[in-house]
Amino acid sequence: MGYASATVPSASQWGSPIASKRALLIHGLNSSSHTFHRVASMLAAKGYLVVAPNLLGHALRMSGVDFQVQTLADDLLPYLQAAEYDIVIGHSMGGAVVLSLLKYLPKTRPTSVVLVDSSVELTADQMAVRRANDAGVKPNLTVEYYMASNPLWTREDAVWRSLGIQISRATNYDDHMDGNVPWSFSHLFADRPAAAALTVLIADPRSNGVSKLETIAKFRDVRAVIVPNTSHWIQYEFPEVIVEEALRNVEG
Repeated sequence: MGYASATVPSASQWGSPIASKRALLIHGLNSSSHTFHRVASMLAAKGYLVVAPNLLGHALRMSGVDFQVQTLADDLLPYLQAAEYDIVIGHSMGGAVVLSLLKYLPKTRPTSVVLVDSSVELTADQMAVRRANDAGVKPNLTVEYYMASNPLWTREDAVWRSLGIQISRATNYDDHMDGNVPWSFSHLFADRPAAAALTVLIADPRSNGVSKLETIAKFRDVRAVIVPNTSHWIQYEFPEVIVEEALRNVEG
């Protein structure tokens, strides 16, 4: 079935439309499809058609009926109805969206699923701490600020990060935190089809990452990989690690 057969949300696309291999990349909170521009380009160079949708309330899209992660996931169902994907990747909150879509993946077709520094469990105290920390972050930070603060980023990375915030809803952070209490998605690991391999990439514990090894390690069939010297933004700093992990599950 082609994309013309279903109504799909806005998205960015890389690679040939007639490619036999497909990847679906899902961005996080207050970001956009272009957060994956380097990962997508690498996968396209390896023969994949890469599709990266923009979530509800992001990239100038209207918000959904509520701010639950499942609502964000349901909005993307037309993509899974229109095609099957060899690779599915989600960053940050996009990882929770991916977990909410696991039950819709093919039961027998091998699928490589990669979560990129995604928080799957937060206690009420941890949510309060995150809110307090994020309350001090200034909105509309400049490209120059991001480049100075993140020496591994390219200027294009910084541009897309800054733009992603500017074209998202101003109240997205509070709305999605309030709309998903408790912040609990690890139970969705059980929805992984037997044919799907699931990997969680974890930022260097010394950085400001959100995925915690002690949470992921509880799940026997989930591969956990700490990526040294990275922050939460692994897709900007070491995109090749994401690509390597995604490919190892489908191309050996």
